[in-house]
Amino acid sequence: MLETALRRYWHPVAEAASVTDAPRAVTLLGERLVVFRGQGQIACFQDLCIHRGAALSLGWVEEGCLVCPYHGWTFDTTGGCVRIPSLPPEQPIPRKAHVRRYLAEERYGLIWVCLEDPATPIPDFPEYGAPGYRTVLCGPYNWKASAPRAIENFVDFAHFAWVHPGILGDRSRTLVQPHEVTRAGNDLLFVNDLEEPNPDWKAAVSDDTISRTVTYRYLYRLTMPLTIHARKIGPAGDFVLFFVASPRSLRETSGYCFVARNYVLDVPDEEFRRFEDMIFEQDRLIVESQRPEELPLDLSAELHIKPDRVSVEYRRFLADLGIETTPPAMAAPL
Repeated sequence: MLETALRRYWHPVAEAASVTDAPRAVTLLGERLVVFRGQGQIACFQDLCIHRGAALSLGWVEEGCLVCPYHGWTFDTTGGCVRIPSLPPEQPIPRKAHVRRYLAEERYGLIWVCLEDPATPIPDFPEYGAPGYRTVLCGPYNWKASAPRAIENFVDFAHFAWVHPGILGDRSRTLVQPHEVTRAGNDLLFVNDLEEPNPDWKAAVSDDTISRTVTYRYLYRLTMPLTIHARKIGPAGDFVLFFVASPRSLRETSGYCFVARNYVLDVPDEEFRRFEDMIFEQDRLIVESQRPEELPLDLSAELHIKPDRVSVEYRRFLADLGIETTPPAMAAPL
């Protein structure tokens, strides 16, 4: 099952700057969690006090420990209870007085959580903080759609001309060039040359203010199951997109998208955020309309053609990871 398999991977749940010593409620894979800073580290618990089931996110942090708002039970960052105010000091705290704790790490300005023993490390984003690169975080983009649907949309070359005409594609030039997809460890790798329109208004996030079109070479790395690193190589330098689809539930996704570039460094970050906001909103309308909401991994459930090569390999890889769905069959793949 998708929900079970995804518990073994790291997912971002919040921007790091938004997580302080004030508890914050988040949701991952349908589970209510609380994240906070205490005792010099990031902590993540199930948002549920073991005493009477109150939400710990309604509490506060005192001396680095999380205090339940209902009866004052206090938990250190290991999840162990260190104080029960209604008991006399000499009475020992019950051994079972322990909230469920999850792995949490701060990386790339995000808080990442893994609900079980990690199957893989947090995906690599080498440009983050690298000399010569300027990076901006865009989003989160909250969609009523499954995370695999969001990932597949990101690597669907054929939709550029139709969903993003005049921006990422041209409806008079709709052929998808042949491209190979290979597996390398936990990654899918593929390369494609894409010609993009270059209208005047796009100059701030482009590297060419004269040409009407610009051809870029895209180097994609899809790290399973829900992360994409796309390097867009143009005449003036590299433009990198690092996108992570975080599954709040099986049909709700928060997308975090980083833009890193080693040119036009003087362009305000807000220009890049505005551009990505536009692209993601155009995509949201389509992806939220897709049925079934969960990505069909049975290749006979939807019709596939050669330009869908990345999608087909992604679905096969997900199935190999043990992420299975069983939608009704519609058509056999070509």
